Amino acid sequence: MSIAETSPAATTGGMGTRAELLAVDADFLWHPWSPSRVNPDTVLAVSGDGCEVRDADGRTYLDAKSSGLNATLGYGSRPVIDAVAGQLARLMTYDMGEGANEPAIRLAERIAGLTGPRLTRTFFCNSGSEAAEAAIRIARFYHAVRGERQRGLVVSFENAYHGATLGAAASSAGASPVSAEFTPAGFVTLPGRTDALRDFLAGQGDRTAAVLIEPVQARGAHQVPDDRLREVRELCSRYGALLILDEVTTGFGRTGRMFGYQHAGVEPDLLTTSKGLAAGYMSLAAVTTTEHVFDVFDTHRKQAGFVHGHTHSGHAAACAAGLAVLDVIERDGLVANAAARGTQLLAALDGVRGLPFVRDIRGRGLLAAVEFDGSPRASLVRRRMKEDGILVRRTGPNIVIAPPLIIDAGRIDRIAGAFTAAAEAAADPKTT
Repeated sequence: MSIAETSPAATTGGMGTRAELLAVDADFLWHPWSPSRVNPDTVLAVSGDGCEVRDADGRTYLDAKSSGLNATLGYGSRPVIDAVAGQLARLMTYDMGEGANEPAIRLAERIAGLTGPRLTRTFFCNSGSEAAEAAIRIARFYHAVRGERQRGLVVSFENAYHGATLGAAASSAGASPVSAEFTPAGFVTLPGRTDALRDFLAGQGDRTAAVLIEPVQARGAHQVPDDRLREVRELCSRYGALLILDEVTTGFGRTGRMFGYQHAGVEPDLLTTSKGLAAGYMSLAAVTTTEHVFDVFDTHRKQAGFVHGHTHSGHAAACAAGLAVLDVIERDGLVANAAARGTQLLAALDGVRGLPFVRDIRGRGLLAAVEFDGSPRASLVRRRMKEDGILVRRTGPNIVIAPPLIIDAGRIDRIAGAFTAAAEAAADPKTT
């Protein structure tokens, strides 16, 4: 299906034409995760509805990457919009350092009902990076308060991505070509094998605060096998290190279970979530932990307490969004839909496995990736799909497909068909 155009003279609804806005962008805006200035073929989005976004030229795209993997309910979800608007009218927020608000209380209770039975205590922050940072600090504080100050090492794995703040970035090997120059001490990156972790903990277990791992790596949909995740859990328990599971991307339905760790039947000591929690309607993240970890801080509150937080921790309107998102997920059976549509997607993508430049096809639920022989080929596939009206994400040599959880079978077929056509076209040397 080709890109629909409503009008070649389409504007952004009184805000200026695409050309005018991009000119202002070039002078004043600094873009994340990209060259400093905007790419000329960027999607300047102005509206969205369901799984589709419309740009300033009036073109409509099927968003098969959920914006930044966070628009899990798609665009224009009226229950979430109404919940946020209603809360903003009553009370947008209140300082959680010396008070509380009802949406934050109710959302923490709701999360405990989904993550339990051990994970019952939630700290709110604003982004996945902040959640990783908070979890790292909690782990280090936990050991220090218990008299084990030597336990400061945080172990993560190759190809991981945990965020952009200092500790989170230090745990994200390879996320930036210059990241190694700025990595602080106390962070260790291991190959993604349990024997590597086993050997490390055998020698450094008494100095390790935590092991940080994604059940499915967001950067390329590399899945940690269930038996391996169970072994990581066992090793952490054996050596006294806390297990931090990063479900910023996979949490709240993305993998076809409410949380990715549930496939393996394990529980972490700390769980970080963000993207699917408020589905892109507000900025919200969470660190959920056990009563045991919380009690260490509560028991020693005169010595330490919890000297960490953010101005907008537990933002009332953001937490209202989170409550509404969970209502929609449960009401519409979106976890089951993610499982069914994910199975359909992987089966449909399997048709390109025979192409000589396709290295792998993998995924779980509605988080899938096809790995090519290099970034240039993946970039070509991404560009051709955009020309066909479908937006996907490229991470190195991988095309990542992660549409909203509301997607239906027909749109999955459309994504797979466009991907197959783009991949087959990429076989032509003239196009690479």
